[in-house]
Amino acid sequence: MHKVLIIGNRIIIVDKTIGNSVLIFDERGRYFNHIYRIGDGPGEYKNLENIYYDEKEGSLILIPMDYKKKYFFDIGGNFIKEERYSEDIYYSDLIRLGNSEILVNNGSMNLEDGFKVYENQKLVTSAIPFVDYLDMTPLDGRNVISKIDGDNYNFTVGNRDTIFRYDAKSHEISADYIFDFEPPISKIDYANHPSPLEYFVESKMFIGIFDIFQNGNFLSFTTFKYPRIKGRLLSKSTKKLYDTEEFIREEVGNLGFEGILGLGQNGEFIAVLKAGDNGNWDFSKNKDLEEAYGEMNDLGPEEFLLLFFEIEERD
Repeated sequence: MHKVLIIGNRIIIVDKTIGNSVLIFDERGRYFNHIYRIGDGPGEYKNLENIYYDEKEGSLILIPMDYKKKYFFDIGGNFIKEERYSEDIYYSDLIRLGNSEILVNNGSMNLEDGFKVYENQKLVTSAIPFVDYLDMTPLDGRNVISKIDGDNYNFTVGNRDTIFRYDAKSHEISADYIFDFEPPISKIDYANHPSPLEYFVESKMFIGIFDIFQNGNFLSFTTFKYPRIKGRLLSKSTKKLYDTEEFIREEVGNLGFEGILGLGQNGEFIAVLKAGDNGNWDFSKNKDLEEAYGEMNDLGPEEFLLLFFEIEERD
């Protein structure tokens, strides 16, 4: 699972790695439609890169890995049109507002700046220059742009430990949050290590910031530490960091955590959960969820659940 979009009464799930498709459900989680158009014809793709929502046009934009095209669908999953683009862009993330695009470019593919803004297909902002030891990364930079409010957005690029802010009105970029994950060696030394992948596995160092989602009080993000992701929740008022998995264990039960991959219409975080290491679904810390789980039929250990939740300041 790559992303969860909540648009009106639709739940849209991007399944990039397993199903190579987009699944659409109604507000009660009942299947509605899907996008799976494999081939070389109009509106078809071989491998799905991501899908985005254009708020102004009310349409979904599918970006394939294989072609420099954008495919447009309505939120019911019906194909509308396709467009080619000529810019040298490899989309890690995109916010499209009509004729404007705010995007994070995957610099490992073209050695270009990591952050770009286009208005009417004209480049108006290009920033965060490519740096090999920060941008040559195997991590999939998913969900790396997040709207703060109005014209303000947070974003991350590559393996940097910084969450940047972009003001779409002034086109100014600044650093909002800089984190120290206490790496055992610098990123330069890591890049020059004779066996960087082996060192990363053995040292258990954190790399990357992705899956950024936020509401008025908290910002959620993910880092990677072999062999799994590490979720964090940041209080905007106190700047205190919380462990997302620990929060779920304390408030819900002993469950597997696949990341926070979306935001509900009322600002709830959407966590993707799976059965615990023992293969069981444990909701023992929350009686309401335990009761709801009891009404589900044949929920296997290989399946996933979406948990919509809010968080308050904790001691």
